[in-house]
Amino acid sequence: MKRFAVVTVVVGLALAAGAACLPPAPPAPAPYLDQAFTNVTVTPKTAGIVYGAAPPVDPKVGTPLENKGRTVDANGNELLHLWVANPVDNPATDRPAIIWVHGGGFVGGIGSEYSLAAGAGASYAKRGYVGFSIEYRIDTTSQCQYVQDHQADVPLPPNFAALREQCRLGIVAAYQDTQAVVRWVRRNATQFGVNPARVAVGGFSAGAVTAAHVAFNSDLAGTWQYSPADDPGISSKVNAAFGASGCNYDPSTIGAGDAPTSFIHAKFDAAVDYDDCVAPTFTAARAAGLTAELTSYCGEPTHAASLYNKYVTATDAQWTTFLARELKIYSGMRAPSADPLCT
Repeated sequence: MKRFAVVTVVVGLALAAGAACLPPAPPAPAPYLDQAFTNVTVTPKTAGIVYGAAPPVDPKVGTPLENKGRTVDANGNELLHLWVANPVDNPATDRPAIIWVHGGGFVGGIGSEYSLAAGAGASYAKRGYVGFSIEYRIDTTSQCQYVQDHQADVPLPPNFAALREQCRLGIVAAYQDTQAVVRWVRRNATQFGVNPARVAVGGFSAGAVTAAHVAFNSDLAGTWQYSPADDPGISSKVNAAFGASGCNYDPSTIGAGDAPTSFIHAKFDAAVDYDDCVAPTFTAARAAGLTAELTSYCGEPTHAASLYNKYVTATDAQWTTFLARELKIYSGMRAPSADPLCT
């Protein structure tokens, strides 16, 4: 997907018509589209910033051998951290932010937050975005993949309802933790030079599922207060969401007013089902009148970061133009795409 600059004569006509409040056309090279910055700092791996705490969903949190670096506060709540990828040579004080969410099937991924900050987070920070790679609560005893793979079995196993509910609670914890970070970023926008009206969420695999749930469930942020400073009056709704290999598990929650999205997915992905989840998600979003971009690789089984890395040039072009348009960074971006779904 290619981006398009507004030609000079069109910009001149728009300004002459009194449209000076529109965002500018992109220069060349263009920050937020191109890697225009070189000096990116990432929070040290051992110095993650605590953004809040919440009741653990994993019964093994706090046990000596299973804690895997996760800690609890005096009230037994799991402390949650984030890592910042900061483009320090981008002097703007209204920079867009991306909240990055790691994968792991809602049962793993512990410890991958720093590598996500130092990888995709830093890559987009070189474009000018401030990245926040986050921890969220996971349940290492959950069986979400099993639930997805066997939900159509007849008969269902006797314990299937309990397994499905355990998985559901972990998924809800993930997107509500992410929504807490949305509020945290907005509350600390001045400190990080972020425009609170330019907050996106992105991820891979379970992180992409979480990004989709945040996009389509802003009214389901829950009532838990993650810290004394957590303000439920601050909006948990993101301005854009994107990812590789994700969907919204309950398309009935999608409606007008939800966030715009831009995803990539492989038809034969074995971890996140295309026909049962991805296609219904984007069909429902488009029917609701939302921007819902989906690049489908119809002959592919490739998943998440591997799919992104295989098509990185095309995907970065898709995501950066999507973000520049939806976060109102530049005018003249390509129109939202509505590519056909795989049959």
